[in-house]
Amino acid sequence: MNFIKRALAYIRRRPAKTILLMITFFLIGNLVILGLGISQAATNAKTLTRKSMKAIVAYEVDNEAYQSYVNSLTDQDQIDEAYQNYPRLSVDSAKKIMQDKRVIAMNYMQSNPAYSYGFQNVPMGNEDRKNGGGGIIDENGNEIPYVEQNIMVYAIGYPNMIEMQDGTFTLVDGRYLTQDDIDNNSPVVLISKELADLNGLKVGDTITANTTWQTDFTEFKDAGMDPSSFMLEMEIVGIYSTTKEVDTSSDNFNWASPYENPKNTIITTIGAYAQAQYNFYKAQRDLHPENYIGDGGTTYELNMDDLTVPYMVVFLLDDPLNVDQFVKENTPSLPQYTKLNANDETFKKMARPLDTLSFFSNILVWIVVINAVVIISLVTALTLKTREFEIGVFLSMGVSKFKVISQLFLELFIIALLSFTLAVGSGSLMASKVGDLVMNYQTETESQYGEVDDGNNYVWYGDSSNYFTQVSQDQMLEQYHVSVSGVIIAEIYLVGSLVVLISIVIPSIMIMRLNPKQILLEQN
Repeated sequence: MNFIKRALAYIRRRPAKTILLMITFFLIGNLVILGLGISQAATNAKTLTRKSMKAIVAYEVDNEAYQSYVNSLTDQDQIDEAYQNYPRLSVDSAKKIMQDKRVIAMNYMQSNPAYSYGFQNVPMGNEDRKNGGGGIIDENGNEIPYVEQNIMVYAIGYPNMIEMQDGTFTLVDGRYLTQDDIDNNSPVVLISKELADLNGLKVGDTITANTTWQTDFTEFKDAGMDPSSFMLEMEIVGIYSTTKEVDTSSDNFNWASPYENPKNTIITTIGAYAQAQYNFYKAQRDLHPENYIGDGGTTYELNMDDLTVPYMVVFLLDDPLNVDQFVKENTPSLPQYTKLNANDETFKKMARPLDTLSFFSNILVWIVVINAVVIISLVTALTLKTREFEIGVFLSMGVSKFKVISQLFLELFIIALLSFTLAVGSGSLMASKVGDLVMNYQTETESQYGEVDDGNNYVWYGDSSNYFTQVSQDQMLEQYHVSVSGVIIAEIYLVGSLVVLISIVIPSIMIMRLNPKQILLEQN
């Protein structure tokens, strides 16, 4: 261990060089701590925000990509064909994704508004603010008043709904829908406690919903058709409570429809719902066959199986941090013009200031490290040139090249260790203040290019945004706190060690390739 003593002695004998190197390493340490601190704070802010969000991924049609394809077409026949063959979700792909171990619940369902038939909806609370529903004038000049749809039908294909898993819905009486109910297309239903209390309903009673978009069936009756086949008559098997409430502060509250009240949601099987829809569409085709003839003179065929394909399948994963990997692994197997939507676009827009900071802070670290290697290597090379005789004597005395390099490494390492230790203290104080200043500047710069849409606007009831946790950019940035953690301290010592090692190895090659005799002869 004589090389350790020699290293310590050399440091004491060269105070000017030692102080110069300490100042250099001290500045390097502060800049690296600043860069690593900002980068880690940005990463932590995004991670904490992601953890606070529901682990939701929606399998849906990629409308943007499909519309881009249609816009690229120039032939009108091709455009018409493209619109007639609008992309649909693949049932096989949805079922394959369901098998992923990270999926703990899913909403494989149709959700559409309907009319209650023989029972009242729970009031929305805005009835006194609305100006009436208006109406239309038929071909005979008669005014047909518009009647708002007042209940929301969730027609499910699998029983483990997300709302049941996350506690949004809680069963208070009866039972939930089973897979047997779904497989047998059983006309059974769950209703909210408020809906049951308002209408004096209980488990075992029957309710009826009109799932069509019209309330006047005179035309069908005149043609000898029975409109009751369009109705969805269901037995109540369960009553649930929901934590969802009407948002009276939203912009659309004054004109919102009754079916948007969460208390007016009923849950039934997708097969029973599809059967009522099929009966209605078939009656329409029989009544007006001319509306179901294509350009080629062929009649559009009705297929009830098509009515059971959802427009969107929503998955709840076991951990929000698994979302990105889940999307990456399952996307390659999806059909064209369909996608897995994890609300990434909104998240990326909100995280843009953090990503920018992280990018430039990482660039700062690399620039500082590379410059440190160059500067320290140059200083070491110049120093070694003046120590060639000393090195030659050591080698001629039988000291191994490894021990000589170890001594040179240790001389720099001790100085770097002391400097980085001081830098940890000063860097901790500087990182927090500088990090906040840089963030404030970055957010002010971002605001010049327009506000970020944080997803809090009202969306259509079938939009996947309804399932995502709504987080604003301000909430994300509140998670940004620059501090020097144990990980950063460990990284700064590791970076310093690598800088010292590289700075010693590179110039040492020039001398170590010579033998002791050559070194000593060159000094004479």
